[in-house]
Amino acid sequence: MAAKKPARWRRAANSAAFSALLVLVLGLAYLALSRALERRQATLTGSSDNDTAPAIEIDRFSGRRERSEDSERLSVSLRLRTTMSEPIDGFVFVVARNDSVTPHVWAIWPAKAKGLAITAGGHFHGATPGAGEPISLTARWQSVNAVIPHRPGVADYDTVVVYVVSAQGQILLSRPFRL
Repeated sequence: MAAKKPARWRRAANSAAFSALLVLVLGLAYLALSRALERRQATLTGSSDNDTAPAIEIDRFSGRRERSEDSERLSVSLRLRTTMSEPIDGFVFVVARNDSVTPHVWAIWPAKAKGLAITAGGHFHGATPGAGEPISLTARWQSVNAVIPHRPGVADYDTVVVYVVSAQGQILLSRPFRL
């Protein structure tokens, strides 16, 4: 009988060690998977662990509806700057939209970009960046003032999206604002 007790003890110890090892392996697999998903998400959003600040900062956004007897417009003002040591040359676009009505209402600033940088459905694409308002961003704040006409009697814009696009058409900043 004395020989059976050590075998039972050994079996229980082996089972406990196996369970502990299994928990450890599963925990490490979970940590590795969650870290891989974080890296993938950072790659998709264009950020990384080394990013301390976005390349372009936006400040003092203001959108105001203005009406007179014969016209309506949306006046948008904001400030932009870069956090990079080198200036960034590009173009600014401001798209005002209201997707909650049918048909959707949208407009773009500068007006010359209509049909070039925005689709017929009101969606931005950077295929023709030169149609935007040229800007050279430095570490100093630069003001942008956009006036977007609005047809009287049509639903008001409820969202404004500010785009900063490189000369090659790469979107450097896309930031929506609710009005």
